[in-house]
Amino acid sequence: MAAKKKRSTKETVEAIKEATTSGRQLTLKQEAFINAYLETGNATQAYRRAYDADGMSDEAIRVEAHKLLKHPNIALRLESFKQSAVAETMLTLEAHMSELRTLRELAKQNAQISAAIKAEELRGKLRRFYVEQIEHGDAHAFDQMSDDELRQFVAEETKAMKLNARPAMNGNGSGTKH
Repeated sequence: MAAKKKRSTKETVEAIKEATTSGRQLTLKQEAFINAYLETGNATQAYRRAYDADGMSDEAIRVEAHKLLKHPNIALRLESFKQSAVAETMLTLEAHMSELRTLRELAKQNAQISAAIKAEELRGKLRRFYVEQIEHGDAHAFDQMSDDELRQFVAEETKAMKLNARPAMNGNGSGTKH
């Protein structure tokens, strides 16, 4: 059995486009429904745009729009757009990562270490290697509190959030009950 040739992301996108457009004819109104659905994300709004819905009840429009979403050719076309969008996003990310890699290398060659570090940091953020933490409120709000005041504050906040409080730790690491 011969090994399958692995496709690039771009080849996959093209194969999806070809598979979904060949041999599956849709009416102009169905195409209009798909376009409106992709634009709005709402099937009933898409139905109203594509079809003559004057005189139809909201429930009838909802039912007909749902039927269209379940129509095999429409469902396949919508799925192909979804897969294509995901693939195109991946292509965009790959290109962006490649450009940042190039910029990093140029910065290193020119001894611009801070620029190289910044490019690598951005690559890491795109890959979600870093999580940005944001503190709300005054960072030093508890500095002036005694240990007892801090324990009291935590106990009150815990009670307000209806969480089970753990016993407070004393200086030697053993739990104490109040």
